[in-house]
Amino acid sequence: MTRPTPRMRDQYRYFRPIDLRWNDVDRFGHINNAVFFELFDTTVNLWLADKNLFQEDHDPMCVVARHACDYFFEIKQSDKVEVALAIETIGTSSLTYLPALFRVGENHPAAQGSYVHVAVDRTTRRPTPIGPNALRICETLLLVKT
Repeated sequence: MTRPTPRMRDQYRYFRPIDLRWNDVDRFGHINNAVFFELFDTTVNLWLADKNLFQEDHDPMCVVARHACDYFFEIKQSDKVEVALAIETIGTSSLTYLPALFRVGENHPAAQGSYVHVAVDRTTRRPTPIGPNALRICETLLLVKT
């Protein structure tokens, strides 16, 4: 397997501090692998709420189609961390987010992920196009290429 290349801090435009909890720690003394997925999911959904995207009953809803994570180094409960968020691709009905967990002040991520949302009709649950206003807002989060 080829080792993924980490995306550095300057490739992201959005950061959200996250407080780690005591129960996030596993028996090895570091943050459990599954917690990274929770942190990524929370950050994506908080960003959507902050931007009022997919929040109204008449809007499509987003469902997760794929979620992956690559780990570079451990995080301990005492570490101060923030989740960075970018969008890699915007499709007709999908968004591919690139979340990453950084220790505050560090340029190299502890972990980075890929998170695909598909916009679906709330009644039929079938993919539906993302509206033009939502597309414009999502474009502001596109990954900075270096």
